[in-house]
Amino acid sequence: MLAVLTAGCTSLQPSATNSAATSPKRDPRVEKLARQKGAVERFFQPMTVREGDWLDSQKEPGETFDEYIASNPTLPTPERRTIYIQPIGTFNPQQRQAIRATAEYMRAFYDLPVRLNADRPLGKVPAEKQRKIEYRNNLQIRTSYFLDEVLPKILPADAAALIAFTNYDLYPGDTWAFVFGQASFSKRVGVWSLYQFTNPPTRKPEPGLLLDRTLKVAVHETGHMFSMKHCIKYECLMSGTNHLAETDRRPLDNCPECMAKVAWAMDYDPVKRYNNLAAFWTKHGRPDEAMTMREKANAVAAVK
Repeated sequence: MLAVLTAGCTSLQPSATNSAATSPKRDPRVEKLARQKGAVERFFQPMTVREGDWLDSQKEPGETFDEYIASNPTLPTPERRTIYIQPIGTFNPQQRQAIRATAEYMRAFYDLPVRLNADRPLGKVPAEKQRKIEYRNNLQIRTSYFLDEVLPKILPADAAALIAFTNYDLYPGDTWAFVFGQASFSKRVGVWSLYQFTNPPTRKPEPGLLLDRTLKVAVHETGHMFSMKHCIKYECLMSGTNHLAETDRRPLDNCPECMAKVAWAMDYDPVKRYNNLAAFWTKHGRPDEAMTMREKANAVAAVK
C-alpha cells in the first residue's frame, strides 16, 4: 500500500469459498433483477472523484452485477446464515445505541438473522500488533490482531459472518495512518472501529451522524465478506472511502448494481428489502429516508 493512503477500508480477497452460486443463464432471477436495477438508477448519482478520495489514489476496475455472479462469490448457506456482531472494548451510551441500531439495519439490509454478542475485552495485544501515535497520545491496534488471532477462534459454526466493533483505532500496516475497517473474504470475519467517527475523537458527533457513519462502514464491510468489490460506477455504499468527508457523501443504500448483488446473493426480493429499510427509517425518525426507500420499492415493484 502507498504511504499516502490514510483511511478507507481494506479487504483480503483470496478465491471465494462456501459458494452457492449458479450460472446466470440458469438462474431465472437474474434477468428480472437486471430490469429492476434499471428502475432505481434515478435515485443515484454517478461517481465523482475529488482530490484525496479513494479512487484518486486507488485504481480499481469495479464490478458489475454479472461479474459478481460469475466470480463464484462467498454466500450464506443453510448451515451458515447468521451474522454475529462482537463488540470489543468499552463504549459510551451513544456508541452502544449506534451498534444496536446497526444490528437492526443489517437485518433489514441483508435479510439474515443478526445476533449482537456481549462485550469482550481487548485482551493482551502483542507488541508487534500495536503502536502509539505520540502526537495524539493514541493507541492503535493492527487489524490482523482481530482478523487472525481473535475472531477466527470465536467464529460460530453457523456464522455467515462475524464482525467486530471496537472503540480502538485501527491500522492495517505500517504505511497507513489508520483504517475504518477491514474484512477477510475467506475467513468470514471483519473488524471496524468507531474511533475515527467523532473527527476528532475528543468531540462527540450528533447521534444521527454517528449512526450514519457506523451503518455505512458496517454494511460496507459485510458486503466485502460476501465477496462484493468496491463500486466505482455510482456514489454507492459499497464505494471505497479514504476520509470521513467522503464517507459522509455516500448514500445509506447500495446502488442499482450492488442492490442486485444483495438481492441475488441473499435471495431477497428487492421490494421486500426496500420496504424493510423504509420501516427501519420510520422507526428511527428519519421520514425522508423512509420515503426514498418506499419510492424505490414502488419502482422495482412496477417491473414485470
